[in-house]
Amino acid sequence: MSRVVFRTTVAALLVATTMVACSDSDDGAKGSRTPTAGTPGASSPGSASAAASSSGSSGPVLPVGNGTLTPQVIARLGKTHLTDAEMAAGAKGTWKGTQIGTLTQGADVSLTVKDAQGWKIVGGWWPSKGLPGPYLGGKRHVVALGSDARQGQDIQHSRADTIQVIGLDGHGGGGILGVPRDSFVRLPSGRSGKINGAMSGGGPTAMAKTVSSTIGIPLQGYLLTDFVGFERAVYAIGGIPVTLKRPIKDVPAGTHNLTGPQALTVARERKSLPGGDFERSANQGLVLMSGYAKVRSQGPAKLPALMTAISPHLSTNLDTAQVLTLLASAYQVNPSRLGRTVADGQSGPGPGGASIVRLTSRARADFAAFRDGNL
Repeated sequence: MSRVVFRTTVAALLVATTMVACSDSDDGAKGSRTPTAGTPGASSPGSASAAASSSGSSGPVLPVGNGTLTPQVIARLGKTHLTDAEMAAGAKGTWKGTQIGTLTQGADVSLTVKDAQGWKIVGGWWPSKGLPGPYLGGKRHVVALGSDARQGQDIQHSRADTIQVIGLDGHGGGGILGVPRDSFVRLPSGRSGKINGAMSGGGPTAMAKTVSSTIGIPLQGYLLTDFVGFERAVYAIGGIPVTLKRPIKDVPAGTHNLTGPQALTVARERKSLPGGDFERSANQGLVLMSGYAKVRSQGPAKLPALMTAISPHLSTNLDTAQVLTLLASAYQVNPSRLGRTVADGQSGPGPGGASIVRLTSRARADFAAFRDGNL
């Protein structure tokens, strides 16, 4: 058994302002599971503290509270909707047929969804009004799933190749928890089996419920994509910058701006890695965090176009406002407070001789610690 925790470092930001670096630490544990450490790239515009210090305030700063648009926040804003004229200066796009937009005014950012009354404000941060935020839906956990479906197969009822739980504490902190796909858990059918089988048996909703019961944390919902959708998402953000300490199949060691196929290789390869499924899960978290950092580097004005590009290739049970505020958290999460880890487990033979992973007490301790949205 071993445990590896990755945490972004402020020192790396001082070395290169356009990169958010991840350093690895195995807490003194030993073993062959140590995941490939990497460096996700990003700049850091839009942080709450920077925004608050760079603009004036129209009154005392309201407490962030639970990170949602409370009546007090709405009262300070003085409105619930923006007009078409106001949004003319913003960026617009569509998500599953619904119009979305972001409006940046100095350090203030409004996230909007079009409804019958105009552009409804669903989140944002407004330091000029004494509201640094973030106001992005508060504490939440969402599971990101990658389907193992091949061409012609049902994406929603194939095995889950990627299981990464994204947590946000609502106050600028968060984490990404990888769950090995071979984890031996209780399935919705009542029998025990590998966790990735929950999706093939009951779809992504059943998969999300199984992940939730395994880690003991309620999930707001799921995000699901397949190989093609993943590659197109990478293309939409212009590649994913990472640094690999050792080669992964045909992707050499070193710093790269990964293309879609390269990112998929890093996220899926297992057999050639010393740590097997644990290392693959760690690399998936690296790619996910790196993609999050790349979105951050491009600024809120690019978010509607990104969501428009990935909308056809991503399934979710989250509503439009929830997806918009979830992705917008990339601009408000403090890099020094974004952790990444893989659930600890013991590999070995299971029923019928198949290799499985039995989650350990250390994994359960991590699950408990993650309930507040932080790692």
